[in-house]
Amino acid sequence: MSNASCRMSQPIKDAEFPATFKRSFIHLLTLTLITAVAVWSGQSSSAPEPGSIKWYVEKAKEQGETSITMPAPQALYEEITSLDQALSTYHLAIGTPIASETQILDGRNIYTWYKLRIIESLIPHPNPEVPPGYLPAALLPVKSNEIVIHLAQGTLTVDGVRITVTDPDSQLLTLHQKYLFFLSPDGSGKFAWLRAGPNAIFVIKPDNKIAPLVDKQSLMQIDVDASTLGSLDSMRKLAKAKAAELAQPK
Repeated sequence: MSNASCRMSQPIKDAEFPATFKRSFIHLLTLTLITAVAVWSGQSSSAPEPGSIKWYVEKAKEQGETSITMPAPQALYEEITSLDQALSTYHLAIGTPIASETQILDGRNIYTWYKLRIIESLIPHPNPEVPPGYLPAALLPVKSNEIVIHLAQGTLTVDGVRITVTDPDSQLLTLHQKYLFFLSPDGSGKFAWLRAGPNAIFVIKPDNKIAPLVDKQSLMQIDVDASTLGSLDSMRKLAKAKAAELAQPK
């Protein structure tokens, strides 16, 4: 056997490792450690964020609960102090909910969307500055005589836990019931915000009387009652007069 063959058969000492091999090995080890840390971090970040719906669900399951009730988030609504101000600001329409859908929005809030069939538009108001609203796929398509609104409450079952979000200042709508709505439609005309909150909805009774959806005794509700005496026909006349006034050239 030649001397060269003998040298190749001997074990290689640490000092004889090529420098490039050492650098590659260290680089590979570093990448492996970084990947492991990243995977661990990703697993840790999968924990639900405190205050989210999933977080409440996990807490309920830990305590053996199958249903929980939560308050709706507090909202800031526009302060409308009179019927005249409302008629000068909002699109007023008579409509009836024909379909609804309840979903989680932003991971933290439960909303119920309603598709309304507009029966009569009493006074229109374009709102080009109003941002577009989300439309659940279950309520599509939205026809030209329909519009979608939402309320920050509802009931859903998530991972076996029934979650009910309630709002003491409002209430859910009844399908096929007639209502009077003060709306702020977005640019598409398919979604409308209730910028006056609960004050934006009045129930229409079988005798054509109107009553607030929720009795909050707001200034707007008081003025609506004083101006119309609870009559839908009186509301129609006032809306028609305000529409004619707004149509006059400035």
